[in-house]
Amino acid sequence: MHDLKDYTLAEFLSEQSTNFRSTLPLVHSSESRNLPRIISEGKITVTPCDTFTDENLAYFFHGRPSYRKAYDKPKDWQLPFVLLLKNTCLVSMHRIFPFDSGALFSGRFPNYLSDFKPEGYELASQGNAAIDLLIDIFFGSDSAYLHGKAKPVDEVKQRRKLGISHSEIEALSAMYTRDQVTADDRSLTIEIQSGADVSIKDHLIGIVMPRPYFDDKRLKEHLRAINKGLQIRHYDIYPLSTESYIAIIYVLVKDIYSKLGRIDG
Repeated sequence: MHDLKDYTLAEFLSEQSTNFRSTLPLVHSSESRNLPRIISEGKITVTPCDTFTDENLAYFFHGRPSYRKAYDKPKDWQLPFVLLLKNTCLVSMHRIFPFDSGALFSGRFPNYLSDFKPEGYELASQGNAAIDLLIDIFFGSDSAYLHGKAKPVDEVKQRRKLGISHSEIEALSAMYTRDQVTADDRSLTIEIQSGADVSIKDHLIGIVMPRPYFDDKRLKEHLRAINKGLQIRHYDIYPLSTESYIAIIYVLVKDIYSKLGRIDG
């Protein structure tokens, strides 16, 4: 007789398989004041982390331009920019979480999920295979993942034969369907952490930025030197909060994906 077992997400995924391969790139977002330095240095540098407090890290999301800092009346340099990078830019993945780790550790997720140990949701040992499995199992396609359209919990339970040993997996599925969720779209976004600086040369494929940065000739020259085929998009500035720009940024990012053949629908 087999012992009863409570599966962590990591243990569950290690026993799953899929032929699905995500074509979405890595996404790095920050305040626009950081953009000239990143472009000039040609890399995204690690900085002290306020979640993993003894570490210097660089944060990325898989495919989705989720943004962190919120301002009610932002200055131009506080507005978000988004870099889209080939997945090969990471020498190693320090950690992978199926959601924003900062929101987890700060208690912004439902207690039905946050009651589980965080390390059970950490997936770096499985690399890109974990990302493919997360999208296939819980969303079904890159397009559904980008739009935050998760599969119903009952469908996931039935197709993957989830039972009483899979509470942690069912909790993630429930959160993806926004059950009792008050956190923003980062609860639907796969997070990747790097413990080393990340070069953008030969890896940067797209960028979205505020109009003043788009209009800067010197910045544009530096961008074209990085990649002549770089997809560049901009958004105009209005008297809005940073949160109000997120939908516009999603549309521009999706337009780049469509242009590059990274997504359908």
